[in-house]
Amino acid sequence: MSWSPVSPAEASSTGARWGLSSRWFWPVVIWAGYTVLALLYGAQLFVYRASHGEPPRLGEALLTGACVWYAWAVLTPFVLAVARRIRATGRPWFVQLLLHVLPGVGFAVLALGLFAVLREWLVVEVSGGASAAWTYFLFIASKTTDFDLLIYFSLVGMEAAVAYARRMREEAVRASQLEAQLAQAQLQLLRSQLQPHFLFNTLHAISALMHRDVESADRMVGQLSELLRASLERDGRHEVPLSEELELLSPYLDIERTRFSDRLQVNVDVAEDVRDALVPSLLLQPLVENAIRHGIAPRRGPGKVWVRVRRDGARLALEVEDDGVGPPAGRTELEEGIGLGATRARLERLHGAEQSVTWMARAPSGFLLSLSLPYRRTRA
Repeated sequence: MSWSPVSPAEASSTGARWGLSSRWFWPVVIWAGYTVLALLYGAQLFVYRASHGEPPRLGEALLTGACVWYAWAVLTPFVLAVARRIRATGRPWFVQLLLHVLPGVGFAVLALGLFAVLREWLVVEVSGGASAAWTYFLFIASKTTDFDLLIYFSLVGMEAAVAYARRMREEAVRASQLEAQLAQAQLQLLRSQLQPHFLFNTLHAISALMHRDVESADRMVGQLSELLRASLERDGRHEVPLSEELELLSPYLDIERTRFSDRLQVNVDVAEDVRDALVPSLLLQPLVENAIRHGIAPRRGPGKVWVRVRRDGARLALEVEDDGVGPPAGRTELEEGIGLGATRARLERLHGAEQSVTWMARAPSGFLLSLSLPYRRTRA
C-alpha cells in the first residue's frame, strides 16, 4: 500500500530537495499536515472551553486534537486505497459516490474507535479516569459522525484531484511528444527544401533571370522568401484547413514554374466544399515536390502535374498525378523517400486504419499517388 499521491520519480526529486527519500517524503508530509490540524483543533477546543467557563486545560485540549486527527492519519492510506479501487471501476461519478457511502460510514466508525483508544491511553490521567474518557467518547461520537464522513469524502476528493492532475500531466507529456514530432516534420521539410540541388537550382534560375528579366528574378526571390517563412511560421497545429495548405503550396509552385518555364504546367483542382477540410499540416508541398523532382525534372520536353482534392462521402480523396517518366520498368513496390515516408507515418498516427495511401503507374507514362482519409471540417 503506497502513501505517495504522485509518481515515484516526482516524489524522489521532491524528497531529495528536502533530504528525504521518496519512500518517506509523503508520509512525513501527510503526518505534518495532520499535526497542524491537530494543533488548530486543540487550540480551538481550548478557546471554546475558556469562553464557556470550563476549565481550559491546554494539555488535554491539544491531546484531544491529536487523538482526533492522528486517528485519521492512521486510516488515510487505507482510505486512499479504497478510493483508487472505486475510481478504477470507471463507473459514472454518481455511482462511485454511492459506492463510497458504505466504506465512508465504516471508516467514520473506525476513526471514532481509534479516537476512543487513543484518548483513553493518552488523556485518561488528565480527564479523571477511564469512565470519564468513555463518557466523553460517547458525547464526541454523537457529535462528530457527520464530521468524520466529511473527512472521509475530503480525502476521496483529494485523491481524485491528485489523480486528475497526474492524468493532465501525462496528457501534457503526450502532447509535447506530438509537438516534437511535428517540429521534426517541419525541420525535415525545410531540410528537403534546402537540399543543395533545390537551393542551387533556385539560385541559378535567379542569377540567370537577373541578366534578362530583373522583375522576374526579384519576384522569384520574394517567392523563395515567402516559402521559407511560411514553412517556419506554422503555429504547431497537427491539422490545418486545406486552404492553408494551398497557400503554402502557391509560392513553391511559382518558383518551380519560373525554374522550368514552359516545361512545367500545374493544374490544381480543389472542390469548394473541401477547402475547410482538415488535413495534416505540411501535406501537399512534399507530395507535389516528389512529382516534379522524380517525374517532370528527368523528362525531356514539357510535363504536367495535377493536384485534385474532392469529397467522397465521408472521406476526403486527394490525388497527385504527373505525366513524367514514371517508376522504373518492372518496379512493383513504391520506394518511399523522406517526404512520402513522413506523410504516410503521420497519417497513420492521426487516423490509424482509417487512412490509406496507394499509388499506380500511369499510362503511357507518369505516376498517380492517391490518399484517402476521414473528412472532417474545421469548427466554426
